[in-house]
Amino acid sequence: MDSLNPQQLAAVKAGNGPQLILAGAGTGKTRTIVHRIGHLIAEAGFAPHRILAVTFTNKAADELKMRLTQLIGDDGGGVVSGTFHAISLRLLRRYAEALGYPRDFQVVDRDDQLRLIKTLLKTHNLDKDRLHPSYLLGWIEHCKHAGLTPSQAPEQRCNDICLNPLYEAYQQQLQQLQRMDFSDLILNVVRLMREEPSIGAAIRARFDHVLVDEYQDTNPVQHEWLMLLCKDHRNLTVVGDDDQSIYGWRGADIRHILDFERLWPHTGIHRLELNYRSSEPILKLANAVIQQNPERHVKQLRATRTSGATPALLVCHDEYDEARRIIELLRHGHRQGVDWREMAILYRSNRQSLPLEQALREARIPYRVIGGVGFFERMEVKDALAFWALLNRCADAMHLLRIANKPKRGIGAKGQERIAAMLAATGTRAADWLDQCVDPSCPAPANRLRALAQLIQELRHDCEHMPDRGLWPLLERSGYLQSLQGLGELEAATREENLNTLRAYIEQAMAHGLTPMEFMDQAALLQHGEEQDDGNAVQLMTLHRAKGLEFDTVVLCGVEEGLLPHQRAMDEGESGIAEERRLLYVGITRARNALFLTTARQRTIFGEYAFPKPSRFIANLPESLLARPVEMRASPPTRSETLDVGTAVHHPTFGEGVILGIEGAGAATRVTVQFRTSGTKRLMLKYAPLTPI
Repeated sequence: MDSLNPQQLAAVKAGNGPQLILAGAGTGKTRTIVHRIGHLIAEAGFAPHRILAVTFTNKAADELKMRLTQLIGDDGGGVVSGTFHAISLRLLRRYAEALGYPRDFQVVDRDDQLRLIKTLLKTHNLDKDRLHPSYLLGWIEHCKHAGLTPSQAPEQRCNDICLNPLYEAYQQQLQQLQRMDFSDLILNVVRLMREEPSIGAAIRARFDHVLVDEYQDTNPVQHEWLMLLCKDHRNLTVVGDDDQSIYGWRGADIRHILDFERLWPHTGIHRLELNYRSSEPILKLANAVIQQNPERHVKQLRATRTSGATPALLVCHDEYDEARRIIELLRHGHRQGVDWREMAILYRSNRQSLPLEQALREARIPYRVIGGVGFFERMEVKDALAFWALLNRCADAMHLLRIANKPKRGIGAKGQERIAAMLAATGTRAADWLDQCVDPSCPAPANRLRALAQLIQELRHDCEHMPDRGLWPLLERSGYLQSLQGLGELEAATREENLNTLRAYIEQAMAHGLTPMEFMDQAALLQHGEEQDDGNAVQLMTLHRAKGLEFDTVVLCGVEEGLLPHQRAMDEGESGIAEERRLLYVGITRARNALFLTTARQRTIFGEYAFPKPSRFIANLPESLLARPVEMRASPPTRSETLDVGTAVHHPTFGEGVILGIEGAGAATRVTVQFRTSGTKRLMLKYAPLTPI
């Protein structure tokens, strides 16, 4: 107990009954939970096996057990600990027969779930282009997270298809196979406690105390699970932070922690506010940001160390200038002795990673995209590039096979094998072979590519004059964009957003002199799989992914209207804005020593120039909390820095001209030049042989 601060000690020694421990970021919540369990055993006299500790992830469960073992010994002293799903599975092994399942039922994994869903759709003669299996499965899981059985789920339609009978059929299929899916585990324990009074009483009598970590992340069915489990003894201790509730989009309900005192009268409330992670200036900024949220439990993070630099705002010209300046920050920190692995770039949207990945690679700084994939590894981006490569005659067999059945053309796995053999036998390039598929006499299954081949031939006549070399017309007219709608509105919008980013990137590259083949080479080099992973790399990830992590240096990229808060959240109103503010708070509190926020005066969105405003979350903060602007220490001048707007230049082909504008940075720098005789040209400086006059 000697290592605990007074706030932690009060929470640890709290008596029976409901207890709410509001644990701010970096305040030692795991230590508090572990010591409370130790206190319940050593001082309050509760048997270890009658204490239940619930976590959200296996990693958190393993850490909790390790700490319990260190404190109590004997492999955690017999305390029952695990995730919601693991505890539920343990209970169902005893009571599943009451729901019509054998005790030795099996749990299906995600791949098996999708196979079952695909079979179900085929049985009902439903094409995946109208209803994508992932969308149907996602909706079913959403119902289960809300605690809704098939008979309780509200009517849901997608492309005029009613999903409710499919949910019922899916559950019947699982039961016939004597299987449950992952989401069934919690819901079925809730059903036992709802529908089987004697079993519910037996489950409730199993434990005397229940402790829950990350309570702000509970969804409705997890919340009901806890309410039913603890309603007799009321010895429920929850630990969480409403200021870090950022998973509303996947079912978490912040009202569970905000309304805890109302739901559980006579609750003991404990606030852990002493932060052991971040410097005082970082915590002052975090407090100032989150205090703008109207509905929250009042608390104020306090630092254990008062030294540290004031967080700074970098106001950049565009996303490429933003990437360059971030590189300078990271290099400066590395020169000061900070390992690459101790630096993180966090962003709201995955599409923001593209210029960052490009700049990091060109600067030869090791990096990893965490919890996701690099931009050019995303399914829809790889699909779109395969179409585009065929159109621009720089595709290989893998590109052709990738999109042979996208959207569906009735070409299965065996059909693709035959196409591969036909292509190999001719010895021609994929694009040239596809041209031959226009011939009506082309044998099956290649004849099923005829419509695509005709479309590509038609677009080739004009694609050289299109800014994106025909990408968007091909995706639209081939039906690929329409096929994404089967994924559901939100998923389709996200993937289309990535495709728009790809289109803008292609347009910029073509405008600056790259050939399609050179662009494909550049895309290949930027693939995440090419990066060397020596365990010491800068971490790139979304703000959601960063929760629970910490770094010496953190850069929050694109803190501006439309990104943070995200436009979708702005459309939702105040609840969406409040969650976005919590997301920024989570990002800020990941940093121990150095924190930088960036905004851009100009950003390319869907191929159009946008001029975003700084985020409302930081717009009116005083400079004592957020210094602005930051000027980086001068680095050796690059070629772009020897040229400026207004500089007279000479080009061996276009002649003499004047620079009208400069965009981007490093190898991605682009210049707009007004030539005397050749007109206005936009050129990639890396390839343009411009000489100042």
